[in-house]
Amino acid sequence: MTSLERIRCAARRLKSDAVPVAPYMGNHGAHVAGVPIGQYCRSGARMAEAQFRAWQLYGQDAVVAQSDNYYIAEGFGAEVQHYADSTPTLKTPAARDLGDIERLRVPNPCKDGRMPVYLEAIRLLAQQLGGAVAVRAPGTGPFSLASHLLGTERFLIELAMADKRPDSAEERALRHLLDLTAEALIRFAKACLEAGAHLVQAGDSLASLDMISPAMYRKWAWPAERRFFEALNPIAERYGAATLLHICGNMTPVLDLMADTGAHILELDFKVDLKIAKERVGRRVCLMGNLNPVELLWRGTPGQVIRASRKAIADAGQDGGFILGSGCEVPVAAPPQNIGAMIDEARAARSSSSDPPQLKDGQSCTKE
Repeated sequence: MTSLERIRCAARRLKSDAVPVAPYMGNHGAHVAGVPIGQYCRSGARMAEAQFRAWQLYGQDAVVAQSDNYYIAEGFGAEVQHYADSTPTLKTPAARDLGDIERLRVPNPCKDGRMPVYLEAIRLLAQQLGGAVAVRAPGTGPFSLASHLLGTERFLIELAMADKRPDSAEERALRHLLDLTAEALIRFAKACLEAGAHLVQAGDSLASLDMISPAMYRKWAWPAERRFFEALNPIAERYGAATLLHICGNMTPVLDLMADTGAHILELDFKVDLKIAKERVGRRVCLMGNLNPVELLWRGTPGQVIRASRKAIADAGQDGGFILGSGCEVPVAAPPQNIGAMIDEARAARSSSSDPPQLKDGQSCTKE
């Protein structure tokens, strides 16, 4: 099977010839390819070059056109600080206060901000890899993107205040902001699919229960995420692609809500017990994760990575519907031998079926 076929099988909660493996290696890809991050995040050609060279080194099942989280926010008017060889940071939000939200307009992904950089990288990677390897698009989630437009501290304070003033002008302004960010992500993800992406996502890390309560997640983040997946799933499926939701932190209390967004894949942080997640939602959504990026992939040893990979596969990968991945982004300086150990272990976890049936589109998968 090809790498893309493995990813597609997993997204459909089916078995393949081996456990698919796709650590999230954006800036790490730039590092191992020797491309400065300051160039990587502003040039689609350099980004594609770096990701392709990293794939030649590792041979994982998915590459990712990813660097920072502000490429959509820039399209709204946010200012970003760039560096020679470090990830950009937010300099000035697009809105000073709630009163500024009304003037914001959803940007055009083909010309605004740095979205065209990522679209170019996706197109080039899709061409270079020829449909054999999955190309994953970035996608800042609507809740997180809203914080980039208003400023994270102000956004969270305004949410807390609005909870005390139901149906207020402040609450309506925040709802409008989340409508704008959800629509911006929908338009960007559609453009990514048109460019050749096989995985499109809402990476909504600020919606983490490390930052907000389960009640706030249900009230504010979840509706915008669900809107995204309701809009994208039919389109992604026509392209033979899949949708993905990633949120950092221990999301165990809201795993059912995350699955209810409609995402095909839930990429879980290392703080979530994969065995519990498999029991709770693994029969209706593909799970992805969740090796600790820092303690294992950066600071650990190949032996520790192998043991953790085996446990993750045992906990969530026995019946298909699982992609071995990193809990979040792989650190830039993670030793290549650790990443290699993770990938090798996934390749060794063969399917028990020796003759998987053919799906309609030619993919060989085994039903659960």
